[in-house]
Amino acid sequence: MAKTLRMRSSPTAPQQPLVAKKKRMRGPIRKNADKDTPGEQTFVVRQTLRAAIRKGLIGSKDERITARLSHALIEQAKLQTGIKGDTELLEFALANVALEDNFPATMNKLAGTIDPDIKLGF
Repeated sequence: MAKTLRMRSSPTAPQQPLVAKKKRMRGPIRKNADKDTPGEQTFVVRQTLRAAIRKGLIGSKDERITARLSHALIEQAKLQTGIKGDTELLEFALANVALEDNFPATMNKLAGTIDPDIKLGF
Protein backbone atom coordinates (compact mmCIF):
# COMPACT_ATOMS: atom_id res chain seq x y z
CA MET A 1 0.00 0.00 0.00
CA ALA A 2 1.41 3.38 -0.91
CA LYS A 3 1.68 5.76 1.97
CA THR A 4 0.10 9.14 1.58
CA LEU A 5 1.77 12.07 3.27
CA ARG A 6 -0.07 15.22 4.11
CA MET A 7 1.02 18.29 5.93
CA ARG A 8 -0.99 19.85 8.72
CA SER A 9 -1.94 23.37 7.99
CA SER A 10 -2.42 25.55 10.98
CA PRO A 11 -1.06 29.02 11.51
CA THR A 12 0.14 28.18 15.03
CA ALA A 13 1.22 24.52 14.72
CA PRO A 14 4.47 23.58 13.05
CA GLN A 15 4.23 21.58 9.83
CA GLN A 16 4.18 17.85 10.70
CA PRO A 17 3.81 15.04 8.23
CA LEU A 18 0.87 12.69 8.72
CA VAL A 19 1.26 9.10 7.61
CA ALA A 20 -1.74 7.14 6.38
CA LYS A 21 -2.62 4.11 8.47
CA LYS A 22 -1.98 0.70 6.99
CA LYS A 23 -5.02 -1.45 6.40
CA ARG A 24 -5.31 -3.82 9.33
CA MET A 25 -5.12 -7.53 8.65
CA ARG A 26 -7.65 -9.41 10.77
CA GLY A 27 -5.61 -12.53 11.22
CA PRO A 28 -3.65 -15.08 9.26
CA ILE A 29 -6.74 -16.45 7.49
CA ARG A 30 -7.18 -13.15 5.62
CA LYS A 31 -3.91 -13.73 3.73
CA ASN A 32 -5.37 -16.80 2.01
CA ALA A 33 -8.78 -15.26 1.29
CA ASP A 34 -7.59 -13.53 -1.88
CA LYS A 35 -6.26 -16.71 -3.47
CA ASP A 36 -8.30 -18.50 -6.13
CA THR A 37 -10.66 -21.08 -4.74
CA PRO A 38 -10.96 -24.55 -6.21
CA GLY A 39 -13.40 -24.71 -9.11
CA GLU A 40 -15.86 -26.96 -7.31
CA GLN A 41 -16.47 -24.44 -4.53
CA THR A 42 -16.93 -21.60 -6.99
CA PHE A 43 -19.30 -23.77 -9.04
CA VAL A 44 -21.45 -24.64 -6.01
CA VAL A 45 -21.68 -21.00 -4.92
CA ARG A 46 -22.54 -19.83 -8.44
CA GLN A 47 -25.16 -22.53 -9.00
CA THR A 48 -26.77 -21.95 -5.61
CA LEU A 49 -27.09 -18.23 -6.25
CA ARG A 50 -28.43 -18.82 -9.77
CA ALA A 51 -31.07 -21.22 -8.43
CA ALA A 52 -32.10 -18.66 -5.81
CA ILE A 53 -32.41 -16.00 -8.51
CA ARG A 54 -34.56 -18.32 -10.68
CA LYS A 55 -36.88 -18.95 -7.72
CA GLY A 56 -37.18 -15.20 -7.12
CA LEU A 57 -35.39 -15.34 -3.77
CA ILE A 58 -32.64 -12.93 -4.80
CA GLY A 59 -33.46 -9.66 -6.47
CA SER A 60 -34.22 -6.37 -4.83
CA LYS A 61 -32.40 -5.76 -1.58
CA ASP A 62 -35.16 -4.41 0.62
CA GLU A 63 -34.29 -6.00 3.99
CA ARG A 64 -31.46 -5.36 6.40
CA ILE A 65 -30.09 -7.91 8.85
CA THR A 66 -27.42 -7.49 11.52
CA ALA A 67 -25.76 -10.11 13.66
CA ARG A 68 -22.84 -10.51 15.99
CA LEU A 69 -20.84 -13.52 14.85
CA SER A 70 -17.49 -15.10 15.53
CA HIS A 71 -14.74 -13.65 13.36
CA ALA A 72 -13.26 -17.14 12.94
CA LEU A 73 -16.61 -18.47 11.66
CA ILE A 74 -16.93 -15.71 9.08
CA GLU A 75 -13.35 -16.05 7.87
CA GLN A 76 -13.59 -19.85 7.59
CA ALA A 77 -16.86 -19.56 5.63
CA LYS A 78 -15.20 -17.07 3.29
CA LEU A 79 -12.27 -19.42 2.82
CA GLN A 80 -14.58 -22.37 2.12
CA THR A 81 -16.72 -20.52 -0.40
CA GLY A 82 -14.24 -18.10 -1.93
CA ILE A 83 -16.66 -15.26 -1.22
CA LYS A 84 -14.92 -12.09 -0.08
CA GLY A 85 -17.80 -9.83 1.00
CA ASP A 86 -19.95 -10.19 4.11
CA THR A 87 -23.20 -9.41 2.27
CA GLU A 88 -22.48 -11.93 -0.47
CA LEU A 89 -21.54 -14.57 2.12
CA LEU A 90 -24.77 -14.07 4.04
CA GLU A 91 -26.78 -14.09 0.81
CA PHE A 92 -25.21 -17.41 -0.20
CA ALA A 93 -25.78 -18.93 3.26
CA LEU A 94 -29.45 -17.93 3.33
CA ALA A 95 -29.98 -19.11 -0.26
CA ASN A 96 -28.42 -22.43 0.69
CA VAL A 97 -30.90 -22.85 3.55
CA ALA A 98 -33.88 -21.61 1.52
CA LEU A 99 -33.16 -24.05 -1.32
CA GLU A 100 -32.71 -27.07 0.98
CA ASP A 101 -34.47 -30.06 -0.55
CA ASN A 102 -35.15 -31.82 2.79
CA PHE A 103 -33.80 -35.11 1.42
CA PRO A 104 -33.32 -36.81 4.84
CA ALA A 105 -36.86 -35.98 5.97
CA THR A 106 -38.30 -37.23 2.67
CA MET A 107 -36.36 -40.50 2.92
CA ASN A 108 -37.58 -41.02 6.48
CA LYS A 109 -41.19 -40.52 5.36
CA LEU A 110 -40.77 -43.05 2.56
CA ALA A 111 -39.04 -45.66 4.72
CA GLY A 112 -40.80 -49.02 4.37
CA THR A 113 -43.19 -47.87 1.63
CA ILE A 114 -41.55 -49.76 -1.26
CA ASP A 115 -42.98 -53.21 -1.91
CA PRO A 116 -40.36 -55.80 -0.90
CA ASP A 117 -41.25 -57.94 -3.96
CA ILE A 118 -40.08 -55.30 -6.46
CA LYS A 119 -37.08 -56.50 -8.48
CA LEU A 120 -34.46 -53.77 -8.62
CA GLY A 121 -32.20 -55.48 -11.14
CA PHE A 122 -29.24 -56.47 -9.02
